[in-house]
Amino acid sequence: MGSGDRMASRDKPATRDLNRDGNRSLNRDVNRDVNRNISRDVNRNWNRNVNLNNVNLYPGWARPGWGVARPWNYGWYGGWSTPTWGWWGARAAAWGVATLATAAIINDAVDDAVDDHTSYIVVPNTNYQLLYGTVQPSSSDSVSFVVQADGNDYQLTANCNQGTINGQEPSNASEAELLNAACQVAYGSV
Repeated sequence: MGSGDRMASRDKPATRDLNRDGNRSLNRDVNRDVNRNISRDVNRNWNRNVNLNNVNLYPGWARPGWGVARPWNYGWYGGWSTPTWGWWGARAAAWGVATLATAAIINDAVDDAVDDHTSYIVVPNTNYQLLYGTVQPSSSDSVSFVVQADGNDYQLTANCNQGTINGQEPSNASEAELLNAACQVAYGSV
């Protein structure tokens, strides 16, 4: 092919894309997002090894009058306008949060759940479901509990004095709300 032939072919209309299969790329991205779409609300250190069939969701204290029915020392948690946790001030400012849900809001949520025979409360300002009947003290200031997030059940512990979940400070406002709710159910005034 001479140089004149090349020039002649450049002047022809481009026809190479006219007969392409229009469906060729439809299924290209179907399975690409298998593990990428992970909720940022779930801490990677949370343990999912919970079989809810082996958990008592309605212990004796989780009934009407639950606040005084708790068989452990309670009433010391909360009552402050700003949490006493050392990390709270700077983190709360960074998260744009001034306060956490009040005791009244959490207590009302538990009262409503008990009345409705529902095993969980939605933790205020989050997508978490706290299975309030699973809240059990593990020391004078710590609790264990089960929370549901993204269709999974997580067994967690919280230290209400130190303000930690599974030994770590909350990494976002939702975790702080979860910590607050679990501690209020366990040790808060009603």
